[in-house]
Amino acid sequence: MENIAVILVSPRYPENIGAAARACKNFGVKDLVVVAPERWDEEAILKMATHEAADIARNLRVFEDLREALEPYAYIVGTTARLGRHRRVFETPRKIAPHLAGLSQKNKVAFLFGPEHRGLSNAELFYCHTAITIPTAEFPSLNLAQAVVVVLYELFTSGRSPRLPQSRLATFAETEAMYRHLEELFDRIGFIPKDTRQVYLTNIRRFMGRLELTAQEVQIIRGFCRQMLWALNKTAPEGKTQ
Repeated sequence: MENIAVILVSPRYPENIGAAARACKNFGVKDLVVVAPERWDEEAILKMATHEAADIARNLRVFEDLREALEPYAYIVGTTARLGRHRRVFETPRKIAPHLAGLSQKNKVAFLFGPEHRGLSNAELFYCHTAITIPTAEFPSLNLAQAVVVVLYELFTSGRSPRLPQSRLATFAETEAMYRHLEELFDRIGFIPKDTRQVYLTNIRRFMGRLELTAQEVQIIRGFCRQMLWALNKTAPEGKTQ
């Protein structure tokens, strides 16, 4: 579980941060990240974490910007209880755990958990390679710390079986740079319709995310984009780059 991270997005209650720290300690996860907490109370966090998980609580990292928090991670898994047209859920924690156990041997994998009252927004899920949902009965909403426990338990038990290590994937920062290059190229050639721009970009991210690109593959794609943009600029009429 060395390369696993738990990222809490805009948690409302400090006690839930502490309970999440305790869950991380239970399953050997050391990387706990909090993004834009609604209220910060270190005393309440440490009290809920208990003495055993105080080191996790004290060493957690806090960010105001989600994109900045995601930069070091190569694979990002969103969690959601709400299923809908724009919320493509591919797996349950149990189903995806074996794949992530192998992936995490050489790559940093982050699990995103949304705020207690609404979960992750579509904009936040936009940055995830995939999304998972925890199967429940009629009442689908779990407490934040409960959701962390379920996900980490499935990953922990799956990781105890031998897995073949996988290649190092591109980090979030590397893939974001690639997406910016692709957007620039697509805009240049008029590939993306203005009225459905966001839908196109989301679908492109979903497609590319499923490919699990390595850092080298991302560099190849960026090199292709650079060469195409150079060629387009070279052939454009003088004084005009379209």
